[in-house]
Amino acid sequence: MQRIQGVDQDKVSGGEAEILEASNMFLGRSSNLLKILTNTSPKIARWFLGFLTATRQEGLGASSDVGLRGLACVKTSMTNECNYCTSHTSIYAQGLGYSEAQISLMTNDSYKDSDQFSDKEKLSIEWAEAITLNKAAYDGPLWDRMRREFSDAEIVEITLASSMFNMINRLNDTFRSELETTDYNKKQWDATGELPIDAQEAFAGSFPKQVFSK
Repeated sequence: MQRIQGVDQDKVSGGEAEILEASNMFLGRSSNLLKILTNTSPKIARWFLGFLTATRQEGLGASSDVGLRGLACVKTSMTNECNYCTSHTSIYAQGLGYSEAQISLMTNDSYKDSDQFSDKEKLSIEWAEAITLNKAAYDGPLWDRMRREFSDAEIVEITLASSMFNMINRLNDTFRSELETTDYNKKQWDATGELPIDAQEAFAGSFPKQVFSK
C-alpha cells in the first residue's frame, strides 16, 4: 500500500493544479510520485517537474539524443530493481521506438552482444549501470570509451538522466508508490517528439504567481 497520499487530480486547484496540468502536457500524465510531492511539498514539486522534463524529454532543455537518455533511465531502474520506475521508463522507451524485445535484453548483459542496439546505445546502457552501482568513478576504460564516443554535453546529460532516476527510484521504493495502469502510463506516448519549449518557459515563469494550499 502506498505510504503517503497524493493529490486528487479531480479536486486539486491553484498552483497544485498547474503542476499537474504541466505534467500532463510534458509527460503525458501525472504519476503517483508527482501527486505525492504536489500534495506534500508543492513548491518543491514544481521545480522537480521542471528538472525532470528538461532532463528526460525532447526539446525542453537537453540537446543529446532522447533515446540514449531514455535507455539510461530504463537501465538505472532495472539495476535498482525499482518495479515502479522500470514500468514507467520501459513504456516511455517504447514510445521512443524501442521494442519490448530490446528492453528485455537490458535486464542482463544480453544487450552487449545484440545487433538490436547501436554502439552508442550499448555504451549509454553500460554507463547508466556503472553510475547506479557507483563504479563509474573508478572504471577508467569505460570512461575512455565514453570520451571517444560522446561530447561533454552528451556525457553530462546521460549521467544526469541516470542520476535523476537513481533518486526517483529511491523515492518510489520508499513511498511504495502505487503503480498506475499500463493504459494510463501509455499516455506518455503523447509526450514524445520535440515539445514546446515556450510552454516550459511559461510554466517556469508562472512560479512567482502560483498560489498553493500548503
